[in-house]
Amino acid sequence: MCYLSELAIGYEPEEPMNENFLKNFMIAAKKITHAERCMVVDTDLKLRDTINIDRAMIESTAFGEFAMECLREALKSDDVVITNNIITDPSDAPTTNTNFANLRVVVAMPLKGYGALYLDQHIRSGIIPKQMVDRLMRLANHLIDGDRDDNSSDDIYDSYQDIE
Repeated sequence: MCYLSELAIGYEPEEPMNENFLKNFMIAAKKITHAERCMVVDTDLKLRDTINIDRAMIESTAFGEFAMECLREALKSDDVVITNNIITDPSDAPTTNTNFANLRVVVAMPLKGYGALYLDQHIRSGIIPKQMVDRLMRLANHLIDGDRDDNSSDDIYDSYQDIE
């Protein structure tokens, strides 16, 4: 696993809102969903950390703009965005499966007052079930509303098991 902060690609915590919450929640969410790639941004869409996403990928138009738009929409709507990286408008759907070799399942989730989480994985790994996403969202709200933003990633993972 590769973390942006370990690569020293512009990760500079600015505020003590519990800057570890975003990273810890991302690590737990990856473990829960088995997503291949993850990142978190703060409420200003400033990148805070990543897993398996490097600087070149973030700066690429194809990934960077798309991922940031998903995160922006999650923050703006205060709701989970579930999509894919190829067919964002159903009217643009291809008539053949030639584009599906690169198809990825994408989830962007707002983390109230902290920022947003981005998860994706190749479609061959399966989808991230909506029930899992809903449960993860309930967990985030439970932790944030309960002022439990200092939980470790292991504590967050364990708490997920208790959320119905």
